Amino acid sequence: MSSNNFIQQEIEKTLQSLDGVQRAEANPYLFTRIKARMEKNTSWERISSFVSRPVIAFATLLLIMAINAFVLFSSGKNEGTGTGEIAVTDIADEYNSSATTIYDYENLSNE
Repeated sequence: MSSNNFIQQEIEKTLQSLDGVQRAEANPYLFTRIKARMEKNTSWERISSFVSRPVIAFATLLLIMAINAFVLFSSGKNEGTGTGEIAVTDIADEYNSSATTIYDYENLSNE
């Protein structure tokens, strides 16, 4: 019985400690701070708004096309040197296999 009374006393003390509890209140400026943080432009937003402008996007597209054209036309100058055949035969020698290139077919048809 005494343990029952002890438990009841502990329950009463716990409930009495909750009598003076008040509802928690937020900082009155909390909403304003959150709203200001959400409206603040980050550096990524500024960069994306700059890149998404049509003038910038068009200029970037032209730059990429110019680089592609340069690579395409500059690679055509090295075609006559035969470096492609050397590279193919070197790779074939490395892996111990026979390499048949376009140049081999041309030589076979001339014979």
